[in-house]
Amino acid sequence: MVQWTDAERAAITSLWGKIDVGEIGPQALTRLLIVYPWTQRHFSTFGNLSTNAAILGNVKVGDHGKTVMGGLERAVKNMDDIKNAYSKLSVMHSEKLHVDPDNFRLLAECISVCLGAKFGPSVFTASVQEAWQKFMAVVVSALGRQYH
Repeated sequence: MVQWTDAERAAITSLWGKIDVGEIGPQALTRLLIVYPWTQRHFSTFGNLSTNAAILGNVKVGDHGKTVMGGLERAVKNMDDIKNAYSKLSVMHSEKLHVDPDNFRLLAECISVCLGAKFGPSVFTASVQEAWQKFMAVVVSALGRQYH
């Protein structure tokens, strides 16, 4: 179990309170699909993902990005038990969807890039990023738990 300092908890919850999931989620998933095109194989039901423009304009990509960020809220609300909060999601991604667990790490990086671009160094300071990266590492580990 991960130990959170009061400063880390405050940084994560404060940052989360500033995040518009309808903005950051679609941006992060779009970035994932463009920067790491091999991840597109898990989204075959989303229709046309053949070009950057098609990905950027794909409503299903945007909607799923919001869903992903909504799922991330579960981790924010369950910081002391993220592993159990994500147990069913881990099983689904492993056994039903067969998602490469490294994709969770790649998406976490894309989320962090989007947050840095959105908030800049005045909000997404090095100490906030440090706490956020630790948080995302715990989320990635919890999502990949079923694969171990």
